[in-house]
Amino acid sequence: MIRSIRGLFKKANQDVPDSSGRGMLLQQVSKRLGNAQVLDEINLEVKQGECAVLVGRNGSGKSTLLRMLAGILLPDTGSIQRTMKGSDGYAVDGLPRLPFTSGEYLWDMGRIRGISPEVLRGRIRELSELLYLDTAIDQKLPLLSKGTLQKVNLIQALLPGPGGLLLLDEPLSGLDIPAQEGIVSLLGQWKDEGTSIVTACHEPLLIERLADQVIVLKKGSVLRYWSREDILQAGEPVVRIQSLTKAGEDLVNDLSIVQQPGVLSLVRNTNSEKSNSWLWDWKVVQQSTDDVLRMILASGGSVVSVQQEESQLHMESLLEGQHPAVHASRRGVTESVDLSSSMDDAGGEAK
Repeated sequence: MIRSIRGLFKKANQDVPDSSGRGMLLQQVSKRLGNAQVLDEINLEVKQGECAVLVGRNGSGKSTLLRMLAGILLPDTGSIQRTMKGSDGYAVDGLPRLPFTSGEYLWDMGRIRGISPEVLRGRIRELSELLYLDTAIDQKLPLLSKGTLQKVNLIQALLPGPGGLLLLDEPLSGLDIPAQEGIVSLLGQWKDEGTSIVTACHEPLLIERLADQVIVLKKGSVLRYWSREDILQAGEPVVRIQSLTKAGEDLVNDLSIVQQPGVLSLVRNTNSEKSNSWLWDWKVVQQSTDDVLRMILASGGSVVSVQQEESQLHMESLLEGQHPAVHASRRGVTESVDLSSSMDDAGGEAK
């Protein structure tokens, strides 16, 4: 179960900020480190309340660009203009294993940023609950697993609250599924409240849910820019559900079920034909999952499993500069089943 993030750090009666004319603009930004040209004439604009996702293979310049946006590095040439307001947060790619407990580290980071003790205590508690930090709050950083250390890393970046600029280097790396869902949901809320996000990320979950633009980097240069519209053409993520009904209950003949919005396919598992129950395999779009689960239970069925959503994005193609929808269009004919046309005249089972 994903814990609620509604209202986390949100002030009462807070309006959505006006993003006109506010944001960050990079023009012809270049950077050399030693003999290597790590960034070459990068152009990037991120408006207030937008999320820009950097993708690229190792050595493409993603982390260097984030460090530059954080002010850790300065460009050799080009300009960076910022007109957005608010505090910044930065989660590096791999938090050092410092000799502190998680709680001690988060407390010191919050106090360094000027957050009052009362407010800081509440924020650490809320974010720890959101990311399921649990007893690791009292454990030393060197003893934590990679995933738990990443949770601490993200919490320290989120302590200032929504607004301003949030820089995240592979934020979902090593996280368990509930924590991934929690952080993506929270970032979506903060985006709506005016937070600008720039992140290097290779998880389709974050790209599909949050990205307003995807910047593909290759050897320090921009290979492609993709817009939100390009990403949506790949289709919504798909969730697989298995459910049980009494033997003989043929769901594909029930129009109230097969015409349920968001149901892509419904097939009876042939391995269950001789038992007292029939096993059904569903594919539904992510945003309709809750409605379908409620429908299954209300009709007297039971839920066997709900698998993690299957992305429609093909990251390997995206890294090569191909359109996000290219791979989805190639496989859509064999994987997506339109239930409205998949039954024969006799009302047979979906193929």
